[in-house]
Amino acid sequence: MRRKKRPVRRLKTNAGLRSNAEKRMERYKSGLIEGYKQGVQAGIESYDAHFEGTSIIIPSHNEVDSVKACIEGIMDQTDLPYEVIVVDNGSTDGIEHYLKQLDGQVRYRILPASSGYTGAANVGFMMAKGTTILLLDNRIRATENWLDNLLVCLNSDSSIGIVGPVSAGLTGKQHMALHVDDMEDMQEFARMNNKSNSSKWHQVERLSSSCLLFRRELLERVGYLDEGCTEAPFDAADYGYRARLQGYSLVCARDAYIHMQPNSNETDEHFSNERERLAPMDIYESASTYFMNKWSGLDESFFERDAFAPSRQALMTDEEISQAKKLGEALFYPQQLVVKGLGATSYWIDGSTRRPIEGQYDRMTIRLSQLDLWRWSVGEKIDAEKVYAYMEMLHDAGNERLYNKKVCECGDGSSYYIENGKKRMILSRLAAEGWGLQHDLHCMIPKEELEAIPEGLPIIAPITLRQAL
Repeated sequence: MRRKKRPVRRLKTNAGLRSNAEKRMERYKSGLIEGYKQGVQAGIESYDAHFEGTSIIIPSHNEVDSVKACIEGIMDQTDLPYEVIVVDNGSTDGIEHYLKQLDGQVRYRILPASSGYTGAANVGFMMAKGTTILLLDNRIRATENWLDNLLVCLNSDSSIGIVGPVSAGLTGKQHMALHVDDMEDMQEFARMNNKSNSSKWHQVERLSSSCLLFRRELLERVGYLDEGCTEAPFDAADYGYRARLQGYSLVCARDAYIHMQPNSNETDEHFSNERERLAPMDIYESASTYFMNKWSGLDESFFERDAFAPSRQALMTDEEISQAKKLGEALFYPQQLVVKGLGATSYWIDGSTRRPIEGQYDRMTIRLSQLDLWRWSVGEKIDAEKVYAYMEMLHDAGNERLYNKKVCECGDGSSYYIENGKKRMILSRLAAEGWGLQHDLHCMIPKEELEAIPEGLPIIAPITLRQAL
């Protein structure tokens, strides 16, 4: 027996159709809002969540084919946990379309304009979720055991701060001569070379920024790359100095050979072995001048006088050592000054704490990154008027501590900042200007009086940041 069809209930008016559609839209909007709220909450909860693996940061600028080859090589040769983060400097070569096609295999950020290699690297550092971080030039081609051996070296000693590989395309102590006919021969050579061997690890004074591996702990203590050092080799040289000042060593792992594609125009008349990424000569010279101005007063002996040198640690309690590690690069900043991060709040720095300033404060404020700011613990709030009064007291020429908070100049041209009973060498004019010390009281000090004042840690310039980090 044929079943009788059930009559379909029909809406009799257009108003009924509209009412139904509106209800569906309301349910959709309600679900969208709830989903957004849950997504925001999940993002907040996972912001500080890290994974046991390596964040590989790849800056790029109109190099989509090179980026493709770099990522494919990583995927082919890397078995350890990792994430790839591409930060592009506003390219017009279709790289965003390519990255979208990778469907979540790669995280990326497209900057509206070029921030240079160091600027893009810093954005990648901010995005990184790994417990170790690897800065990688997109011209690098991975090889067998490349990351494995770099990590073995890094994790062999907590005093090792940064590790780099060797390549025929790198310079200095990271150069390894190799003459092969094709990539297959290169990979065969790498297979033979890349067998973990601690006798091939050598401490060096600088590494190339084309491939730098370090722990998240080092990023938190040293901070971001200095964007004033826009070009190689100054970007990595600066970062290496800052790491070494905190007692870290730099190591070249010669059991980790990688391939580095040459610059497409490496026969350019301005090319030299020291320039690993080509840039207009005026940018290169600007980076060189900035670097020299920043470190003009540096002496190798400073690396033996850092807060973490064995001779100093022997005189420190465990609590003092822990506090020093937490402060990181802030140990080389002056005290009793006002700083600000990304937010509107200004902070009075006093020892290991930052005290939020209440009220209107309109004097010199030093802008720092959030990484820098977080090193100081948050203390009690302080009224702006008290900050003014305190600063006046510190700079009072009649202060019984005659040289306190003054820049003392010596006959040999060096300058020292007297702070809390210690003399702290100001490494450069850039350091004095960066912290506003050129506005402090200056005086000449006899050599014998200077020698009688205990020595503190030197004062280095704050890094230059051209973006909000």
